[in-house]
Amino acid sequence: MSAFWGWLGSVDRAAFGLINGAWTHPSLDAMMPVLTDIHKVLWFKFGVAPAALAVWLYFGRQRALRALVVAVLAVGVCDLLAYRVIKPWAGRSRPEYADIGARILTSQGGRLGFPSNHAANAGAAASVLSVAYPGASIVFWSGAGLVAYSRVYCGAHYPFDVLAGLALGGLLSWPWAALMLGGGSGGSKKKRR
Repeated sequence: MSAFWGWLGSVDRAAFGLINGAWTHPSLDAMMPVLTDIHKVLWFKFGVAPAALAVWLYFGRQRALRALVVAVLAVGVCDLLAYRVIKPWAGRSRPEYADIGARILTSQGGRLGFPSNHAANAGAAASVLSVAYPGASIVFWSGAGLVAYSRVYCGAHYPFDVLAGLALGGLLSWPWAALMLGGGSGGSKKKRR
């Protein structure tokens, strides 16, 4: 079994080298740090996000509010589980501490990197929103995938860290969202007349 983990680690480091080192471009070097830390960007935090949330809640009404509450709960649970339970248990350091020549384009959240909290949170949100709005699943999961990719591109995580984070967020949140939101019907099974 240790041979498998050794092989997986070498594949992970090789994929990291490609994404973080070989497949780079100056325009991506400018864009990916913004994408990976969009929650810290002032124009997004105090402009775009509140406006988008207000429009969504206004037009989506009760369905949007229910999806928002479930998404916030799912992200909170996944974030807590990844940060407080899995990261200390796994004890895997970020690429910055592995002497592999990682390009670091964003601030790190701490020494431990497995699983990626950004990816877990994005996976949880994508999962809940996909249950609430199944027709837009590709948009939600594409966004989560971009956030996960940006974490590797910026040198914060290995690819396996973000894949595990996406899986954790998606798999933990989907059944809960399906139960609480009724599988995309907004939670109501009543026929409308």
